[in-house]
Amino acid sequence: MDVAQVLAIWLHTVALVIAWGYYGILGRIALPALERSLDARTLPLVLMAVERRAVPLVLLSAVLFTLTGSYLLVIDPHYAGLGNVFASSWTVLMLVKHGCVIGFVALAVAVDLLVRRIARTSDPKRRARDLRWLGFGAEAATGLGALIVLLTAVAQVGA
Repeated sequence: MDVAQVLAIWLHTVALVIAWGYYGILGRIALPALERSLDARTLPLVLMAVERRAVPLVLLSAVLFTLTGSYLLVIDPHYAGLGNVFASSWTVLMLVKHGCVIGFVALAVAVDLLVRRIARTSDPKRRARDLRWLGFGAEAATGLGALIVLLTAVAQVGA
């Protein structure tokens, strides 16, 4: 048993679960509950407080995910080298997976920017629109996280 590989797989999985879980909980549980429970002045303050606490964890997760993912990629016997993305079905699958990871990161940045914009705006119509987009962004990130896990499982089983 390769302890370094086991540790890398474990950290890689934990990092994804932390980030994926945050957006899942934000979009599916926290945001709807906060919108029903808080007034228009308090909601942005609470969202900013939640985001401030989540960002360090999400950033740490991104760093761990990137480092462990890079390590796991280069030690995999299916890895054909940088730029050889069409060498096999596995390498194509990894290309698609990493495209989803980039999309996940882009959605995470968009969610953070939306929270900040919601906190700054005083226009109720704009705030309502941004809250809808925030929910959509969190849900989309959750869906991409699920797709990343699925693609990872397919790559491991198909290997």
